[in-house]
Amino acid sequence: MVDTDSRRIIDMIETRETEEVTQWLSTFPNVEVVSRDGSTTYASAITNGLPKAVQVSDRFHLLQNLCDKANKYFQRIFQGRVAIPMTNESERRKQILSLGTKEEKSRLLKALSGEGRTMSEIEMITGMSKDAVRKYVNMNDVYITDRENQTVRGKEHDDAVQKVQERADIVRQMKSEGVSIAEIVRKTGFKSDTVQRYLSDGFTPVNGHYGRRREGKLYCFRNNVLQMRAESKTYAYIYNIIRAQGYTGTVDAIRGFISKERRITNDIQSRVGQVELIEKKWLVSLLYKPLKDVPALTKEQFISVLKTYPLTAPIYRLVNRFRGIVKRRDVAKLGKWIVDAASLDIDEICAFTNGLKNDLPAVTNALIYDYNNGLAEGSVNKVKVIKRIMYGRCRFGTLKNKVLLLEQSRSFN
Repeated sequence: MVDTDSRRIIDMIETRETEEVTQWLSTFPNVEVVSRDGSTTYASAITNGLPKAVQVSDRFHLLQNLCDKANKYFQRIFQGRVAIPMTNESERRKQILSLGTKEEKSRLLKALSGEGRTMSEIEMITGMSKDAVRKYVNMNDVYITDRENQTVRGKEHDDAVQKVQERADIVRQMKSEGVSIAEIVRKTGFKSDTVQRYLSDGFTPVNGHYGRRREGKLYCFRNNVLQMRAESKTYAYIYNIIRAQGYTGTVDAIRGFISKERRITNDIQSRVGQVELIEKKWLVSLLYKPLKDVPALTKEQFISVLKTYPLTAPIYRLVNRFRGIVKRRDVAKLGKWIVDAASLDIDEICAFTNGLKNDLPAVTNALIYDYNNGLAEGSVNKVKVIKRIMYGRCRFGTLKNKVLLLEQSRSFN
């Protein structure tokens, strides 16, 4: 507990259990206002322990909770990276040059040559050396079927997707015949959550982790690697360049990285056509910051995402509207926002609006009063530092005494 006037920690409690917190709070009958997060445990304890106190929900936690719910929705509807139509010709060309096969690169350069481009112009457009341009322009056409061109991992992925789809088809067929979910679970041996997922409208047999990029040793060098591959640089050359920049991996890891990028891109394009891939985390970042602060995403790409996935636009508008209501402390518009948000009928957003409705007085007070959890959050960090200094070897009572004595000895401006 932190006093907003003195800015000091005035007491601490060891547990978060409702009954104990209620009893603890009742020993401070002079408390008039309490700022808290959306925890139902704390709300119940404050109501019972300090029935006359005004409860104020923390504005930061309100915004964070909404963004987290929207993030969960994005995680559910987007599998791996987000595919959008090519925003411009240069993006398509860049993708082919960095991840395409030799045949695809050859066809691209021959097409540029067929447009009447000179070798020098093709070099300028592609960034390739003169020898590389000449090699691809003069290469004989080779035709390879998609299946033959797949890697072993690509074939394994296709087989896994097909297996999951077959299982889902069985479940959907049983449901269409009037079989209850409990009976489907009993007959198939699938878990109830799995059956529900197979029956959901947004079901896809593709694993949610497929295409998700992991932040390994190559992550910070990704753009450089793709650019150098687009310029037809060898793996040994790329390895030497990025090793000088701090890369500690192997040259084989670079080959594996390019192979995986190519496999995922080809797999998605085989299903939805010529596309470019957007990192899902870039779209999630837009829930927390404006587009100008996400340099990896262009305005054209964002517009394409909104057109390709129409339900993303209402989510962004909803988050921005709520952020505006909180910043302007516009109590009058809160009720309309809750109604509009619930009308989207999105489970994650409805969970948030239901929480607002159940805690509406505290949420409304958050827009009326200036109180927030800033002091409490900072004090928690302070206590953690003191606890680490004590190496966690002392009892709670010792920690409490140390913190409170330290707080009393300090003066605050």
